[in-house]
Amino acid sequence: MNNKLAKGIGFLWASGSFALLSAEEVKQERPNFVWFMTEDVSKHYLSLYNNGEYGAVTPNVERLADEGIVFNNAYSNAPVSSAARSTLITGCYAPRLGASFHRKLEQVPMPEGLKMFPAYLRNIGYHTSNASKTDYNCFLDKTAWDIVDGKMGDWRKRPDKHMPFFHVRTNAVTHEGKLQFKKTALQEVPTINSPSKVFVHPYHPDTELFRYTYATFYDRIQDSDKELGQLIDMLEADGELDNTFIFYFGDNGGSLPGTKGYTTETGLQVPLVVYVPKKWRDKLPVKIDTRANGLVSFMDFGPTLLHLAGIDIPDDMDGIPFLGTDISLEQLEARDEVYGYGDRFDELYAFNRTLRKGDFKYSRNFQPYHSKSLYAFYRYKQAAFREWRELYEMGKLNSVQRHFFEPQGAEELYDLSVDPYEIHNLADDPEYKAKLKELRRILKEKMLDEYDLGFFPECEWLENGKQNPTKFGRDNSISLRRYSDIADLELYSFKQIEGKLREALSSLDPVDRYWGATVCASFGRESFSLNKELKKLLNDSQAYVRSRAIVALSKVKQIDPANPMREALKIAKTGAESLLILNDITYLQDAGLGYQFVLDAADVPQKCNGVDWRLKYLKVK
Repeated sequence: MNNKLAKGIGFLWASGSFALLSAEEVKQERPNFVWFMTEDVSKHYLSLYNNGEYGAVTPNVERLADEGIVFNNAYSNAPVSSAARSTLITGCYAPRLGASFHRKLEQVPMPEGLKMFPAYLRNIGYHTSNASKTDYNCFLDKTAWDIVDGKMGDWRKRPDKHMPFFHVRTNAVTHEGKLQFKKTALQEVPTINSPSKVFVHPYHPDTELFRYTYATFYDRIQDSDKELGQLIDMLEADGELDNTFIFYFGDNGGSLPGTKGYTTETGLQVPLVVYVPKKWRDKLPVKIDTRANGLVSFMDFGPTLLHLAGIDIPDDMDGIPFLGTDISLEQLEARDEVYGYGDRFDELYAFNRTLRKGDFKYSRNFQPYHSKSLYAFYRYKQAAFREWRELYEMGKLNSVQRHFFEPQGAEELYDLSVDPYEIHNLADDPEYKAKLKELRRILKEKMLDEYDLGFFPECEWLENGKQNPTKFGRDNSISLRRYSDIADLELYSFKQIEGKLREALSSLDPVDRYWGATVCASFGRESFSLNKELKKLLNDSQAYVRSRAIVALSKVKQIDPANPMREALKIAKTGAESLLILNDITYLQDAGLGYQFVLDAADVPQKCNGVDWRLKYLKVK
């Protein structure tokens, strides 16, 4: 038995409870696997997950549910496609790979000795086909796929019809881009689902436009369900359905405003229904028509397929199987931890990490002075997103609806059993102090144990570690712990940490100085006594350190940021560094501090993907 599996699920063996298949049986009975991924779908928009009271009605998903297992708590780990898909294909905690930044500025290699998980299936005789999106932040493992850019049904192209197969289909009809319509669509394009009958989540304004957007999304989910039906029919026509596990899930949460691209539950939680084929129903302890509450995530999906196929899980994978002939419902239900991460979403930097343990969700926001609403070009292409912001600026939102546009704070704690939409932050509630400290500790140690590269500015680890990000993280483990400790100064009173913060601002390590300035920006006026140290950083050799010091000083009106930010942009060494500075500039413009920036294109000599969107927003001449 694989050590990772034994450790992770904490075996509850009753002597002789579940017999493992013999090697010969496994060889003869290896199942097929099909993944049907719908883009940008949170579980919250399906009738299946809302007791049939609201949400899109999906008869084909419900057919799978009747003959399979519904997972009530499945997570994509990252709330955006490339980071989530990089997690899926590697079975790894993506921030240690440098694969959690969307969209990639540089592709990075896989960890040494580890392959993308379909390669292990191919190695024992599986035919693997992908139709057709990859969107990985790692270099493609050419041993992973027989067909990498194919079409639905490409399992039919395997040379031997007796070969087991793994096929992935991505359905894009639900992508957030389908909700980027003009307001005139309300009169011109009727919806199948009635806008009057949708359930508007409490953090959204209940307007005609939002209701129409919900109804449109329900329609698109139902469109994807029709294709799922076609796929099921194809498997049945081929005589393969009785030996094929079908996984239906979203490739991340979404698509309504404030979901995709944000480490909220609606950004991270996805629907997951696993159809269990007839040949395997007597072999799995978890029976069909079951709803499982145990926490599973994208890190676990690949290892689960390997385990079902009788393959040992590579030691360097982080995921733990959640289905198998040796995994009981009790073991599945005992799974009570899942992690989430967000680093960069296109041009928007947002260093957030989450931990759900049991019913409690803990979020650590490392730029607490930011609102989650900081402008991102692609997000705000939705008319509903723009309306939400306009209503905020006009003062027409209630306190729950306003929260998205206000500083997020360093920590959030929610009891999801009574607060599934994360409305009531318990982080400052004395009654939950012990729970807050417990989850804070667990998350911090997880990040350090995984050598989480989020503690480095992206430009820094790209410049010095992109050839081998996992090794770079391990080699800098001592520094990572120090950066984490400096960042955590945000969690204490200023009087307690003033001396440590002064040391960080004067450190020889530029990342120490960066985090020191970030903490000062978080404290705002309380950090006034450190203005002298911050002003020294205006001439720092690292542009990203200058930029963060400018933010801290601008928040307390000690500097006009326009010219110093231009100077920082001019000394930036890479496009990634320019993008980080432009993110700081956008914050200063969006935060209601009275600053406006008009940049000339020549002010940004180093460019990369995302820079043009920032410049467009900042009204380049």
